[in-house]
Amino acid sequence: MAKFQLKQRFLSLTEKFEIKNEQDEIVYFVDGKFFSIGKTFHLTDALGNELAKIKQKVLSLRPTFYINFTNGQQAKVVKTFLPLFTSRFVIKFGQEEITATGNFLSHEYQFTQVGSLIAEVSKKWFSFSDTYGLNVEHDELNELALCILIVIDAVHHGSDNNAS
Repeated sequence: MAKFQLKQRFLSLTEKFEIKNEQDEIVYFVDGKFFSIGKTFHLTDALGNELAKIKQKVLSLRPTFYINFTNGQQAKVVKTFLPLFTSRFVIKFGQEEITATGNFLSHEYQFTQVGSLIAEVSKKWFSFSDTYGLNVEHDELNELALCILIVIDAVHHGSDNNAS
């Protein structure tokens, strides 16, 4: 199990942001490219090795992002509009389906797969008001969970109309 620390609104125009572990060590970076057609993000390890590229699908009825991992795995993240008053994303990862459900105003999310909790986002774990935690149940899902959280932040705090 792994826990990560992320700053609220950790993504902004073309800046690189740090993701830290429980020991306050930098373990990942996120580099966002907003001045392209559709949003693009790169997740790298602490040494700068790219692990995943996240690209927004342009001209989509629902906000949609594709995640391409350097190991060849792929995921598709789509925001749904139902149920009302809930923020919900459906993630296709290979043959698996993951659901991210929560409240984007309070940054509280649960990622589930076949009814089992695989990751959780919460601001309650940290005393700093602008710091949020991502708790991932299985280490092999760390990068996927981080990429899903990057997409959620991009959709809810994006600067263009295609991502709201």
